[in-house]
Amino acid sequence: MAGKKISELNALGANFVTTDLFEISSTSGGGFVSRKITALEMVSSVGATGFNRKFTKTSSEDGAHDGDVVYIGTGASVLGQMYYFNGTDWVHTDANTASSAASKGLLGIALGTDTDVDGMLLRGMVTLDHDPGAAGDVLYISGTAGQATGTAPSAAGDTVRIIGYCLDASDGQIWFDPDSTYVELS
Repeated sequence: MAGKKISELNALGANFVTTDLFEISSTSGGGFVSRKITALEMVSSVGATGFNRKFTKTSSEDGAHDGDVVYIGTGASVLGQMYYFNGTDWVHTDANTASSAASKGLLGIALGTDTDVDGMLLRGMVTLDHDPGAAGDVLYISGTAGQATGTAPSAAGDTVRIIGYCLDASDGQIWFDPDSTYVELS
């Protein structure tokens, strides 16, 4: 029954008592954590539909992260920079290339130099290799390859896409949650 939600287990007819033990695991924060909890502990923290996700603001170290990570694709990457997935490779984003997927596709932040080994953050807290704006700023894909900015692109042909929010003005810490919608400026 690994990987099932509590509601799915109940639907399968599993009746749990408060002393039954469950093993839970997480890779949040880049490491693997596993521990056993009782059914009573699980129900009080999980509820009927799944775990409450808690994201922690990252440290000032480039690439520090807490969120959803994938280990797919090929090619080299630069820690703390933004990329889009073209179906095979991760390529730098660029708001100035409206005719390509460089600002429209699946976005991720590089967590190292090898995308399928170090991973790409798709959503969550992360520290970039640059300072994208002031704390609280809405962040956009920049016209500088692989970067985020607190200033919306404004030139004809640019693509405007919100990618998250700045959490710190000097340490590159952001909440990364790219919107799936974008606007091409004419």
